[in-house]
Amino acid sequence: MDQGPKLELKRDLMHSLGLAIPIGYSLLPKETVLLCLIPVFFLYVGSDLLRLFHKGFRRFFYRFIGAKLLKDREERNLIGSSYFLIGSVLTILLFDRGAALPALFIAVLADIAASGAGSLWGRHRLFGSKSLEGSAAFLLTSLAILQLAYSGPWTYKASGALVATLAEALPLRLDDNLVVPLVAAAVLQMGL
Repeated sequence: MDQGPKLELKRDLMHSLGLAIPIGYSLLPKETVLLCLIPVFFLYVGSDLLRLFHKGFRRFFYRFIGAKLLKDREERNLIGSSYFLIGSVLTILLFDRGAALPALFIAVLADIAASGAGSLWGRHRLFGSKSLEGSAAFLLTSLAILQLAYSGPWTYKASGALVATLAEALPLRLDDNLVVPLVAAAVLQMGL
């Protein structure tokens, strides 16, 4: 189902909807965010699971979401936005706001930067579909976010950005939309 830069741009636009979570968390108390997010989580992830196991619902889901927006690996697995929702809920539950908020911004914005740079300029492959150029964009975006949104020491900013970049670039068994906010927040939490 992967079909090049135009489709990647559409995926990135959909991915940018994930900004609602860190923006909401920056404006509202943790309890309010979780009270809103957990029902959305169950509905969305539940629908995604139903897509995997129910043929009729799968057809409806593909008409609603658009089958072309799915990556090949998402045909038989949860979609990236489901993993992002799981990662967001866990990150907000497990970590202080000062660590969770920048980690969530990284998970959305650095991922979009990596995808765009990788699609447009990615020439040097690292791991499968990942490129050096995309990973560099991810790292630089992460550093910029942490410079603006994290109050901890510079060493934790650099470490958090590097660990998040590695989690995004390495071919892990777990989806990077789940792993990135959790590992970034874990490192950033140590610096608070």
